[in-house]
Amino acid sequence: MEIDFNIYLIGDKIFFKNEDEYFNALDESFYGGITAFQLRQKDICINKFIKLGQKVKLILKKYPGVKFFVNDRADAASALGAYGVHLNINSVPVKAVKEKFKNLKIFYSSHSPEEAAEAERNGADFITFSPVYKTKNQNFQHGAGVLKKVINSVKIPVFALGGINETNIAEVKEAGGRHIAIQSGILKQKDIAGAVKTLLRGLSG
Repeated sequence: MEIDFNIYLIGDKIFFKNEDEYFNALDESFYGGITAFQLRQKDICINKFIKLGQKVKLILKKYPGVKFFVNDRADAASALGAYGVHLNINSVPVKAVKEKFKNLKIFYSSHSPEEAAEAERNGADFITFSPVYKTKNQNFQHGAGVLKKVINSVKIPVFALGGINETNIAEVKEAGGRHIAIQSGILKQKDIAGAVKTLLRGLSG
């Protein structure tokens, strides 16, 4: 499956003091070259989530090429006119979402080669595979070797997730990785647009 984005930004405003800082960071990310974004905010109710999504969509008017995904809630994704939804093992099953929300593309969070293969069989359009490297919240990592196994075992795009940054992007690419999912590696950087461009060069160089 050919796609036109290779960095998938996961955006959570927990990194920021207020919404203005968060929105400015998103704006800078899109300006830097991000063309796929997932709105993820687990600490608010669905009504507030949709209102937050509507504010994000105002920013996206300046960047019509950005594909907008919503975390977990297919109903919210549909209400916001999103491109897709990101599901996990605790979400409504992929098949059920595919049947009810036919226009939504589906990302699925996988954490093993078996989960990745099952997500593909169930109709997921893309998967994230994590954690490739250790993160602040995850002391375990699969490593580039297992990432390579997953990439070679499915036909849908695999987005490496977990601890990805400019120091290990070459190893990801060497394992066959052409797509990454990232959050703090972009949003926590002082030069956000610069971080995006560095990662894009790492994937294409």
